[in-house]
Amino acid sequence: MSRWKALPEALDPQVRRLVVQLRQVKDHSGLSLAALASRTSYSRSSWERYLNGKATPPLHAVEMMAQVCGGDLIGLTALWEVAASAPAGPPAPQTQTQPQSASASASASASASASEETAFVPRPLRPRGGLRGRRPMVAAVVVVAAGALSAAWSWTSSAQPESRETKAAITHVPISSYSAKTFPCHFTVLDGRLYAGHSTTLTDQYGVGATVEAVAEVQCLVRRHGFDPKGIDGSFGPNTRAAVQGFQRSRGLDADGIVGPMTWRELRKPGG
Repeated sequence: MSRWKALPEALDPQVRRLVVQLRQVKDHSGLSLAALASRTSYSRSSWERYLNGKATPPLHAVEMMAQVCGGDLIGLTALWEVAASAPAGPPAPQTQTQPQSASASASASASASASEETAFVPRPLRPRGGLRGRRPMVAAVVVVAAGALSAAWSWTSSAQPESRETKAAITHVPISSYSAKTFPCHFTVLDGRLYAGHSTTLTDQYGVGATVEAVAEVQCLVRRHGFDPKGIDGSFGPNTRAAVQGFQRSRGLDADGIVGPMTWRELRKPGG
């Protein structure tokens, strides 16, 4: 876990909440600032400013962090909406050492005002489908969505089916939202398939280095079949790989430690 610097005391509370959540998402992913920069379009120094409360991150940066680190995109977007409307921060310290003329003073004041107005304006986003069109709606429910981010687990029954064959079963499988640290296993058997509440996929491929909630599904299922991944944390590390390899060998599969369609098919079988 990173040792973060204390955030500025004058930082707006709504901006502080956003930064704290971004720090938690980054820490849970296990990525360094350099690794985060290499996987996004923002530099290491930019992430340092955003995560130390020196600048409000643009919405695009928040979306990219959610995508790369496995964070809750809807909740983080809601927090950003609140933070973006917050004051930009404390005024800059006065360093003037000699009197200025009236015209020079007016010019400096206008320049400072323009600087304050543009200091934290988010970078314009490229068109991204539905998010931009939904921003008025997000703003209207931002308080409710921000509160929901702090809930430990939120269950929904709106999983997206992956094929006609599994549509009926997957539609009713509860899927938990992103949370930090650990995930519970809530097993459900529908149409002869075993689910643990974190993913309904039958085809997605995961291996060492993946840090997404679907990895928690892998960890729950291999442990259910008798192979301990040493934790349900959504991070595909060496212990999870060893558990997957043991399971694959027990089913006569190629023990490559990568979870793909054939391994999912066996993991989804309820019986031992």
